[in-house]
Amino acid sequence: HQSDVLGVYRMVDTYNDRPVYKQEGGENYIYYSSASSSWLVGTVVGHQYGWLRNSSTAASSARWLPDLSSGWEYRQEDSLSSWQGDDGTLRIESLRDVEKVTELIRDIKNAEEID
Repeated sequence: HQSDVLGVYRMVDTYNDRPVYKQEGGENYIYYSSASSSWLVGTVVGHQYGWLRNSSTAASSARWLPDLSSGWEYRQEDSLSSWQGDDGTLRIESLRDVEKVTELIRDIKNAEEID
């Protein structure tokens, strides 16, 4: 499920001269791939496979994630090569209120379990 990538990420390392962020309480990372000139969200830093990506023209020059306010795409669950960019709400941003965001994410995941 794509909701598995939701959450709070904290910078933990660097890769390809850019920060690597680790999901709190999860297995996902956000990292920059120089091979694909894109930022990816996935479980293994450096792999070309991820759940989310940003391969916009701004991605190759962005040094920090907050510089990428748009251009995020998600992978269709039944396809390794089909990316969708039709979710206008998909974004990665710097947080000010981590507790509030954590509560919202918990509500979203609980709602999915009910469905």
